Amino acid sequence: MKPVKAVDAAFLQLETAATPMHVGAVFVLDPPSRQAGRTFFRRLKLLIAARLDRSEVFTRHVAALPFNAANPMWLAGRADLDYHVRRTVLPAPGSQHQLEECVADLHTPLMDRERPLWELHVIEGLEGGRLALYVKTHHAGLDGASAQLFLRSFVDTAARPARRSTRPPRLPQVEHVTTTDLLLAGLRHQVAELGRLPRLIGGLAGQLPDTFRGARDALLTRAPGGPSSAPRTPLNVAISGERSFASVECDLAQVKSVARIHSATVNDVILAASAGALRRWLILHDKLPATSLRTAVPFSTREPGNVDHSIQVSFMALDLHTGIDAPQARLRAIHASSLEAKAAAERARALMPGDLPSIGLPWLLGSLARVLGNDAVLSRLPLPFNLIISNVAGPPTPLYVAGARALTYAPVSIPYHGCALNITVYSYDGKLFFGLTGARSALPDLRDLAEGVKLEIDLLTRRRRTARAR
Repeated sequence: MKPVKAVDAAFLQLETAATPMHVGAVFVLDPPSRQAGRTFFRRLKLLIAARLDRSEVFTRHVAALPFNAANPMWLAGRADLDYHVRRTVLPAPGSQHQLEECVADLHTPLMDRERPLWELHVIEGLEGGRLALYVKTHHAGLDGASAQLFLRSFVDTAARPARRSTRPPRLPQVEHVTTTDLLLAGLRHQVAELGRLPRLIGGLAGQLPDTFRGARDALLTRAPGGPSSAPRTPLNVAISGERSFASVECDLAQVKSVARIHSATVNDVILAASAGALRRWLILHDKLPATSLRTAVPFSTREPGNVDHSIQVSFMALDLHTGIDAPQARLRAIHASSLEAKAAAERARALMPGDLPSIGLPWLLGSLARVLGNDAVLSRLPLPFNLIISNVAGPPTPLYVAGARALTYAPVSIPYHGCALNITVYSYDGKLFFGLTGARSALPDLRDLAEGVKLEIDLLTRRRRTARAR
């Protein structure tokens, strides 16, 4: 039994039926033969059964403290593979659109907190005899880096990995605890965290002037007259629980070439392509605001070698410069804003403790989640950003699942009240995979936005070639 850390617990406490807080990924798989495709589901279950000891995610589940007095605890349990590994068959013709609709439907329901927080969905019936695997895990306990660690527990880098011992997996002892056990464990953790507070405050005291100066500079850079909120758009409403999803892939070498020509980063190009697609979509709906859209960009705070299955990220906010029409000029402006935002985020990073006392916090965050779900209230609150755009470095070489090669690796993420669109990007095997996840109530179809991202990257590449020709 161990406590759920403060940031991880927030993803549990802010969760409602309208705002599920799980994430996922979609692999399109190419089995080596038709026979391998027909037997894939059975072989995957056998594979998972043999590897349950490779990640604590497979067996741990959440136990809430009585009355939600403080953050919950992780307990060791058992996984029921008939529940966690499931099968879906698409009707003919098994198109990409059908796959994305299926993933959106699978991404909608809340996860059962009485069980370990993971699911694997095998999707059969795709065109060309291919399969898909949708992996669903709760964000509590997993960020981009630790999700990659979990992935390695059942995904291989070779079609036929080296044989391991045939012994049964050594699983942790199932923890059966009483209400008193949970209360005492929670109390001990709260006392320990309270004891750390003086040292934590003392360590941060010297960092406060620089940190507050960085926050002030970031606000004044964006709004010389003082802080302001992001503009209101159709993305920034209270949402319902149904999800929409679309994905698109781009050549990583192409994106790196654009970044190199403009002395920018791959992340800058991702932001510029997303901004261009949003600008076009908003113009099409006659909703482009006069001021620029703003995005929150997560970045990892994980130290090298840290393999803890917990969330270790912070956020920086920057302008997307959606008022700029020319793609290259927009990319240059985003690059400059990104440099300023990174500097401010690094100064604020010192204020991020690993954990904090959480007495009463579940009540507070649960109440906040209910308040944010009221559109009348949400519309009166300042809007810190319009959407979230994140970029996660994935494996550079091919992956295999139960012998089938993964052709795609597209992320599925979390929209929230006031932020109905999340764009997450994974790099994998020489490509970038954009996953756009939206609230269906606000964004019923994301295909135009997804195609707009690819178009923007092509425009940046085309204009680079034109400049070279001149």
